[in-house]
Amino acid sequence: MLSRPQQILLKRAQAQAQIPDAEYRDLLAHVTAMPDLHSSTDPRLTDCHLDRLLAFFEFLYWDMVRFKPEVQTHCNPTAIFRQPGYWAAKNTRQETSRDRFTASQLTQDIQATESALISSGYSSAYYAAIRRRITNPRHYLAALRRTIAAKNH
Repeated sequence: MLSRPQQILLKRAQAQAQIPDAEYRDLLAHVTAMPDLHSSTDPRLTDCHLDRLLAFFEFLYWDMVRFKPEVQTHCNPTAIFRQPGYWAAKNTRQETSRDRFTASQLTQDIQATESALISSGYSSAYYAAIRRRITNPRHYLAALRRTIAAKNH
């Protein structure tokens, strides 16, 4: 399910690409391959769907700019489509916007938990040994949190 800011982003993209509502609803169904999907509030919409929709709307926008001289490009730094290929390059099939956000949040959580371990009397060598054994960052964070929880009991 898309968050409210993601829904707003999609609607802003629709507006910038000048896509009428009826066509917008058809494109939602077509791009997501869900014929009965016609709203950004549908709980079946995922981050990957959002990324595909933004890349497609971006293509439509820049195609319109290229073939209709009366359409001006947006110089506004908050414009959704600032340059050709922005969304397509930013959101690859391997990684979504939310993946990048959670990765940065995960890094901050790991650093805070490592600091908490040091404050609890553990050395950096202790968590470095855990890090060598557990390569998945989420599992590593969980292991650090279990260590802190065990110490507090």
